[in-house]
Amino acid sequence: MPPKISPSPRKNCEMGEQVELSKMMTKRQRIQHELQMMKQRMELLNSQLSVLDSQIETKEKAIQELRQSSGQGLAAVSGEIKLIQDRSIRSQTPLCEATHRGNSNPFKTFHLEY
Repeated sequence: MPPKISPSPRKNCEMGEQVELSKMMTKRQRIQHELQMMKQRMELLNSQLSVLDSQIETKEKAIQELRQSSGQGLAAVSGEIKLIQDRSIRSQTPLCEATHRGNSNPFKTFHLEY
């Protein structure tokens, strides 16, 4: 008959305490390393944030300057855009009319020749 296994906990001995101490020391080192990595990551993120803040400030200033200096230029640019839109509407009109006249198909089609 095999001996009974006792469910009672082991008595505290020096070897068991050494194992527990070793586990605690390993966990402590891992946590310290993790904290160090977090500090480095925070420093990196803070530096990136400061660079972005300065870039944002520069862009905002540039936008303000463009708004102030392009008040007159904006009217000229919008006039050019309107001219281009008018040309594109005129160039599209004959093509659309041709497809509607020659074809009773509801789909707009056109043929390209090489």
